[in-house]
Amino acid sequence: MLKGAARVTLRQDTLKPATRKATRAAANAAALAGGDQADTALFEALRQRRSELAKEQRVAAYVVFADKTLIAMARRKPATVADMSAVHGVGAAKLRQYGEVFLDVIRQHAAGQL
Repeated sequence: MLKGAARVTLRQDTLKPATRKATRAAANAAALAGGDQADTALFEALRQRRSELAKEQRVAAYVVFADKTLIAMARRKPATVADMSAVHGVGAAKLRQYGEVFLDVIRQHAAGQL
């Protein structure tokens, strides 16, 4: 029983809460975990291209495509515009605007050029 005779101190928590970026990276890694290393490498190549396009257009990267869409592309590896149209998150407008650009990334990756 304490009656003021003893001093109690609590340690300060040293763990930092996860940042959004770290949380998103962990979620992406988990989503790609079922695939092989090629899926992860392709996802990174798609992300890089998305980032370049977003900077050129001065928009946020998710405006071009969401991570979920890039993950679906990395897993499905569409080879044609018709295949690309079946990927979650690729509507008619984005297919016209970005379809060939991202198909080129997938083709280059498949050919071992990336």
